[in-house]
Order: sequence, then structure tokens, then C-alpha cells
Amino acid sequence: MKKILFTAIFSLGLFGADLSFKTLQSDFVQVVNSKDSIVNYTGTFYAKSDNTALWIYKSPTPKKIYFNKTHVVVIEDELEQAVITSLDDTPNLTLILSSAKKITSELYKASYDGTDYFISIKNGVATAIDYADKLDNKIKITLKNLKKDIAISKELLTPKIPQNYDVVTQ
Repeated sequence: MKKILFTAIFSLGLFGADLSFKTLQSDFVQVVNSKDSIVNYTGTFYAKSDNTALWIYKSPTPKKIYFNKTHVVVIEDELEQAVITSLDDTPNLTLILSSAKKITSELYKASYDGTDYFISIKNGVATAIDYADKLDNKIKITLKNLKKDIAISKELLTPKIPQNYDVVTQ
């Protein structure tokens, strides 16, 4: 879960490294290669420049991850559960990404906490993010059908926790 959260948080900021946007919407495929397995996640991503975002994971397990400036809310319908986490311990992505270095016209590199993130750029937008985590998992997030500066409603990015769900606050 933490791996997915950090990837989602980090990826949200990647679009701002040297690229400006008001809103973004994209389908994504996230592939995690470990020593023993390969897991493919798919879904859709929505973000606004005010640091609000929503990642809707469709497979292998449906879930919604909402971000605002202070909290992350993960809603897992199969578990009838919502997990609310503070962003107090989350690194300042703006500072990390402001240090991203242009390697070529289509590749940037950002480093944080001993991990190098390689950001592929095409036509001025991020198309993929590659990195290896501290457990030697290789992670690639590919963005498809990216739409920039389209209308995204505030309601879409606001979590709606059903009354019968367990709420876990961390």
C-alpha cells in the first residue's frame, strides 16, 4: 500500500517539474517487477495544480486514492473501508522536482532519498516514470490519453465515504 501511495504522490508532482498545467487527466499502467512477480495496475488519474488529485485503480484491485494538500484518503470498496492518512511525513515534491535535471529533450532525472526517478517527456508532457525502489522492485508508470487543462470538477476530487464503511485514521 505504501508503495502505491508514494508512487501516486510522487507522480502527481512530476508534471510540475518543468511543465505547467491547470489540470491533467490520464489513463495509466503501473508495472511493478519484483524478484518473484510482476504486478500490473491500471486506472485513470485526475489532478489539478492546487495539489488535489484522484487515482482510480481499476485492476487488479479496485480502489480510489484522493489527495489534497494535507491528507490522502484511500477508499477500498471490496473491503468496505476508507483509510485516511496525513501528508505530514510526505516529502516536499515541489523541492524534489525543482531539482529534476534535463538529461535529453525527452528525459529528466529527479533524485530523492537515494532513489533516481527517470521521467520521459514527449511533446512537453510526462509519458512515463521509471525507478527502482529500495526493495529492488522496478516500477514503470506509463501515461496514455493524457489531457491537459480540461475541466475537472471539485466534486470528482472530493472523497465520498459511504456511511457503512470502516474508517481507519493513520
